[in-house]
Amino acid sequence: MTEPSVYGSTIDRVRAAASRNSEILVTLNKTQEAVHAYNRTEFSLRKHRAELQSQDRTVNTLKTSSHVKFEKHETYRDSLIVKYAYYAVCMMMLFHKKAKEYEQAYFEALKKQKDAEDRRAGLQKNLDDELARNKEFRVTAEVHGKAHEDLDNLYIEIFSQPTPEFPEQEELRTQYDLAFAQRLQAKERYDVVKVNLRSSEEERTTVREDLKTAALDAEEKRQALEIAREKVFEQVAGFGLAPPGYSDCCNRAEFQEEYADPPPFEEIDK
Repeated sequence: MTEPSVYGSTIDRVRAAASRNSEILVTLNKTQEAVHAYNRTEFSLRKHRAELQSQDRTVNTLKTSSHVKFEKHETYRDSLIVKYAYYAVCMMMLFHKKAKEYEQAYFEALKKQKDAEDRRAGLQKNLDDELARNKEFRVTAEVHGKAHEDLDNLYIEIFSQPTPEFPEQEELRTQYDLAFAQRLQAKERYDVVKVNLRSSEEERTTVREDLKTAALDAEEKRQALEIAREKVFEQVAGFGLAPPGYSDCCNRAEFQEEYADPPPFEEIDK
């Protein structure tokens, strides 16, 4: 007779984890939207910072222009030597004309500078407001991430042992383990080619495509495995292991950015 596992059957483990599983699902559902909001504010912050940097350059340029024009205006306003030079050659009308032009040019430059500084202040306020929203969403997003870690640990606790009661899950886990190992091997080959200065463009293209293919396959296998595990909980505990859309949200979707469509060869560094 086969001895029972010291870890108990899969059914026992699922039942024992049902309450904890439910708590995690509640947290994931409550915090999922904050993750999307946090990602949106991260994108918005990059935009606001770029706009502010550009406006800083504009303000600095206009400050320089204002200073140059002020020096001209100041010379014609305060310099007795310049004024006397025009007087000596009977050209006071030209002096007054130039003085007026330099004064007008200075005040126009000053207005442009002030408008640019006002716009910069508005951009800074937008950035500060977005930073506050980002900070608020980040706290909740971190709670969401922690819930994901807890759920992963729950996976390990329940499904790391053989699951003969659920052959579909067992088969899919084997397929995922193999696909994940192949992805790691593809990444290792990529890293070798990356640092080899003698690698040809053809080699680089090949390993990049191999990495993309292996990563897509591993992700496909992971999603299939998650669905199978959800079914296990549905069969045993009466509800799924993850909320609707769980496979596509936040941390799980990071794969899409890192592997689904790799950037140019030299940019991949993970």
